[in-house]
Amino acid sequence: MADNITVVGNIASAPEPGRTPTGIETLTFRLASNNRRPDPKTGTWVDTGTNWFTVHAYRWLAENAMASLSKGDSVIVTGRLRLREWETKEGKRGMAVEIEADSIGADLRWGRSTFHRVSRAPMPGAANATEPATETDPGPVPVGAGEPGPSDGWAPEGEKETPF
Repeated sequence: MADNITVVGNIASAPEPGRTPTGIETLTFRLASNNRRPDPKTGTWVDTGTNWFTVHAYRWLAENAMASLSKGDSVIVTGRLRLREWETKEGKRGMAVEIEADSIGADLRWGRSTFHRVSRAPMPGAANATEPATETDPGPVPVGAGEPGPSDGWAPEGEKETPF
């Protein structure tokens, strides 16, 4: 079972597109989340540290995020928290803190955004997946209509999808 997490922060590295060995589109970037608190003595806000996360997006979220996000953008990321231990050949050890993103959005406290719904053919590997993605303006559409979600049948390699 994974822990769900929502983090507000700034994109600290250029988003990097990629593909899994099975051809699924991916996007990875570093996210910095600054911790601040009011200092009762001075009445000002003080920085108390930064948490760093590696964010991984897959499939349509990866495609849309690549077209929408840049280094320095303020975002809100919701997904599954993963802690991964690592060790180098020299014996240095550490912990990687990763988020497998379910949603990524602009933090509208710092700017404005315009949403453009994208109409798509089925994902590669699906039956009749021949048409490329095209932008459309279908007018009012119920939220989530026709969009893949956490239970779209995909799970990270080595894990099974859990129905909600």
